[in-house]
Amino acid sequence: MQRDFDLVVTILGILRDAPTPALATGKIASELDEVMTSPLSTELVRHHLDLLADAGLVKPAAPSGDDEQWRLTWQGYDALEQETEEEDEDDD
Repeated sequence: MQRDFDLVVTILGILRDAPTPALATGKIASELDEVMTSPLSTELVRHHLDLLADAGLVKPAAPSGDDEQWRLTWQGYDALEQETEEEDEDDD
């Protein structure tokens, strides 16, 4: 399974903009379906959440069966801010 950087950044943005401190995997998947051009499998979303956790950008907030809750870490916020700054520089 390939890593999709655009998906990674989109997941980080969804977690940053969430109205709650953590979101369930299913909620993240449904939010992605609204913003991505093609539907994504829950397996793909979970894989990318695991990759983000491996990198220290997200962390499980609380287990809730198969629909684990995820939250953004300090490093995750920093990575997202860095990505936003690079996009702003590219626009100039």
